Amino acid sequence: MTDFYIDPTGDPFADVGGIVIKYLREQPPYDGKNILELIEAVAKIYVSHWDGKLHAFFLNSTITQPAFKGQRKIDETVKFYKSLLDETAPSQEGFCRISGRQTKLFAAGRDNHILSGSGTFVNFHHNFDAGLLLSKEILIRMFFVPLGLMQLSDKVAMVTSNYRKVTAFFVTENCKKNLQAVTSGIANGVLKSEFNNPANALFALAHTYINTHLRKLLISGDEDSLFNASNVTLNLYHFTNFGASPEVNLYILGAPIFKFYAFCNRLFVKDGWNKFIRSYYHNSKHKNARYNETEEIWEEKESAIGFEEYQTWRNPVLENLLYDKSILGYILKWTAKHSFPFVIVEKYQTIIRNMEKKTIDKIKQIADFIVQDRPTDFITKSIKRLNGEKNPQGLRQFFIKLVSENYQNNASEPLISVADYADYLFPDGGNWREVRDVLLIAIYEKLHEFDKTVEIPEMEEIEEIETTNFN
Repeated sequence: MTDFYIDPTGDPFADVGGIVIKYLREQPPYDGKNILELIEAVAKIYVSHWDGKLHAFFLNSTITQPAFKGQRKIDETVKFYKSLLDETAPSQEGFCRISGRQTKLFAAGRDNHILSGSGTFVNFHHNFDAGLLLSKEILIRMFFVPLGLMQLSDKVAMVTSNYRKVTAFFVTENCKKNLQAVTSGIANGVLKSEFNNPANALFALAHTYINTHLRKLLISGDEDSLFNASNVTLNLYHFTNFGASPEVNLYILGAPIFKFYAFCNRLFVKDGWNKFIRSYYHNSKHKNARYNETEEIWEEKESAIGFEEYQTWRNPVLENLLYDKSILGYILKWTAKHSFPFVIVEKYQTIIRNMEKKTIDKIKQIADFIVQDRPTDFITKSIKRLNGEKNPQGLRQFFIKLVSENYQNNASEPLISVADYADYLFPDGGNWREVRDVLLIAIYEKLHEFDKTVEIPEMEEIEEIETTNFN
């Protein structure tokens, strides 16, 4: 049987509101209440506990209307939604723009719908209608949305996914925390996130879901099942509907990134990944802090800053992952001095950067040729030359020189075949810099493996992408 208050519609806001309604129906003291009673109970939360702070959601609504005070806000809210339920509010017959159902339709403006046009923005709508024309159930869903969201820096954040169960997990967690704050008497508005920027927040949410719902697969070693279960996309809507400046930014943590991040939480690589990723947090207020890789803390003067605190700082590696920029430069800089699981590089290149597995296998073979049974002088010269290569021609010449040396050593097989060269190291549309960087990382990892020490040249500073400064 269809339940128009909670069934999926495809609209993110309507679906989040439906998830909140479903959650409330199952929780005392809200279970057993009809929809109007639920509206009144939630209106009391918004007014009595949140002090009517819904301005980021609704403009001049019955809750945010300055002319209404205290109990009147609740009374006017119940009155409005009762007029929808008994269909005495102005309406017309038609098809709901969200549910697609033919029914009575009501105008949805900025006062009762999130990020909608109304008033001076009627030109957003067909035939200059007063707003989107929606069914009463969809409008009612919108009223419940704030309970399932959180405040992230200066805007509100809503998290959804390509899987409804994943969306439901995050929405119900927020709803649960919002209601707990009400019960504890500490609520003063929508739940505030400990994070200040979308990148950190999204990866923290991904981490929570992975370690809550995929824990058995992380331990089992069944990589295929882990990757199938990790086919998750997270969408973060960072928005405000406040005043004359409504705004929304959409941040997407795609399935390839989620898969890669899930792999990095596997037990056999997690320690190496954590040491690496935690070394790149930084904060403008802690410019003199230094990373203690043994303890995985940041130290500043006499104080130690633990992960619970510094996880809210900016992290260019996470930002590059989120914005589809390469993180190889950061890995290369780290591996020059620290051992790092090369399998993470393999997964990153194949899952996210679309590098052929055969390309990586060939690069590993070349790294073996450069490092194994070689004098440190030869290895140092190879590293310096690779670091200095500024164009694909130089890298090609470097490989040809290795091929020549392999031939002169009477090797039974060529180091690089014509197919290797054309199809995997320098394919059409390939990125020669990534081949060079992966080779350098493989060389460094081999040096750590064989416990060899060579002179490492200074590396260029990594150019960070420009993002909003949330520090």
